[in-house]
Amino acid sequence: MKKPPEGDIPIMIVGDSISHGSSGDWTWRYFFWKHLKNNGLSIDLVGPKDTLDNIRTAEVGDDDATYADPGFDRDHDAQWGRPYVQEKEVIEEKVAEYEPEYLLVLLGINDLFWYGVTPPQFAANLREFLTGARRAAPGLKIVIGTVLETQKALDDPEFATLVDETNRQLRAVAAEEGVSVAETAAEFRAPDHTWDGTHPNPNGELRIAAAFADALAATHALGAPYPRPYPVLDVVAPEAKAPLD
Repeated sequence: MKKPPEGDIPIMIVGDSISHGSSGDWTWRYFFWKHLKNNGLSIDLVGPKDTLDNIRTAEVGDDDATYADPGFDRDHDAQWGRPYVQEKEVIEEKVAEYEPEYLLVLLGINDLFWYGVTPPQFAANLREFLTGARRAAPGLKIVIGTVLETQKALDDPEFATLVDETNRQLRAVAAEEGVSVAETAAEFRAPDHTWDGTHPNPNGELRIAAAFADALAATHALGAPYPRPYPVLDVVAPEAKAPLD
């Protein structure tokens, strides 16, 4: 059963661990929601989940409600480990059920790292994803984030080239399909903006939220660009990520 709406503009965030978050995180979803609310928008984040992943256990996908601040609309469609290659098969059903007006998507790193997807395959999978989402809602407004920098890309030039080519393909498909691109990778630096080389710390979360806010403002006249310069936020306390005894 869907929850009662918390606002007038339904937005569904589709993602992997970067959007799902884990124990102790604010999540970029929080900073994005707060920014739009501060700009006077009545939004309703929608989706099948409202939790973090419990990073303190070995299991992937177990629920955790220990947000740094739970006082926001926490609904989302993000899950640790999710790739486009799988999500393209189920996005039509989710869009039909949750009826978003806007779909914000940040996927791709798992396709490259775990599933061995090549850039041409990535482009084909992305097209299938977009087609599926639009079958459920032809007027759906879609914003796609670029694949972020990771420590692996800094350590492995071949992987960095793979990420760059994938982002080139992503932008090309977006232009062909008439969807917006959030340049999430533009201001995101793995050494400064992650807590483990991949997953964003609060300063990384800010930059992801800003990229989506900027894209919505520029291409859909929704809200305003995220203000700069960014504040410098404290990192999440290490004990929030420590394994349980």
